[in-house]
Amino acid sequence: MTAEKKRLKLERRTQSGLSLIEMMIGLTVGLVLLTVLATVFERTSGGRTELDRVSRLVENSRFAVDVIGDDVRHAGFYGTFLPPSDAVFTNTSPCAWNIADLVSLGWQATLTPPQYPAQLMGWDDPAANDLTLNCLPDRLPGTDVIVIRRASSDPVPIGQVNVSNVYVQASQCINDATGVRVSNLAAQFNLRTASCTAGVLAPIRRYFVRGYYLAGCNNCSPSDGVPTLKRVEIVDNAVRVVSLAEGVLNLQAEYAFDTNDDGSPEQFLTTTTSGTGPTSRWSNVVALRLHLLMRSNDAGSTATTSPGVYDLGPGHAGATCPAGFKCRLVTTTMRLNNVAGRRES
Repeated sequence: MTAEKKRLKLERRTQSGLSLIEMMIGLTVGLVLLTVLATVFERTSGGRTELDRVSRLVENSRFAVDVIGDDVRHAGFYGTFLPPSDAVFTNTSPCAWNIADLVSLGWQATLTPPQYPAQLMGWDDPAANDLTLNCLPDRLPGTDVIVIRRASSDPVPIGQVNVSNVYVQASQCINDATGVRVSNLAAQFNLRTASCTAGVLAPIRRYFVRGYYLAGCNNCSPSDGVPTLKRVEIVDNAVRVVSLAEGVLNLQAEYAFDTNDDGSPEQFLTTTTSGTGPTSRWSNVVALRLHLLMRSNDAGSTATTSPGVYDLGPGHAGATCPAGFKCRLVTTTMRLNNVAGRRES
């Protein structure tokens, strides 16, 4: 055999394929590696999903608290108008809205003593058939309702006064016959600025009555079954309901009453008490403690359920998180600046 033939024979031997055992070992190693990679990917993807659920939950809860807090801090704001010390505050229903009879809103500044609507009111777990709240559609029984009254911080030109809305004008002139005007007619707004110059009008602000409550659904026709924080107000003489945050399981409130007129709270209650004392009047509320229990929008496995029992304040049993959901309880205290600030010595 020549040297050339020996070389070719040796090359054929070194280029021969894998044996069956070698191939099976290679496949096994490959499968193990693929299994490890798939497990890592699954756990990473699951962890990211859980992180997204928690992040959205935190974001929704912060948004809900911020929206309610902004109205609470502005409750009782009517520009420069300060109710006199002998004023009587009435507890009118947020659904009692009649632009043909503004007395139904609780404003009677010409009476002696004058009457004004309370800047904040609360309903403690009202029944489903409570007629004073019949303008709150799909309301979830067993949860609180909070109503805020205030004026807009942005004045409107007199030419934009619309008869379908209500506005407040606070006088800044000591010579004006009245200190405040509440109307839906542009011709009635004649109160002046501090210069008392004829025709130079004090700011005119739109009047808000807003109710915050929980509905048993976000999209309710048909119902999607997602508990949702909603806000109701009457705009252009029509009830407008806005969804604010999905996944709100419960809303409970405590009200801080100022019982000695110094601007600081002395007693927290879930509602007003009977009688004639300071805690029987909503006008003496100077702060609000809010308990808001929220769940994630999407359900996961039962193993991901948030553990623990959530404290919703006095008079309410502790709540647990629904199976498969992440939950978060937000408890915060908000000050009614326009009420408490006026009382501080």
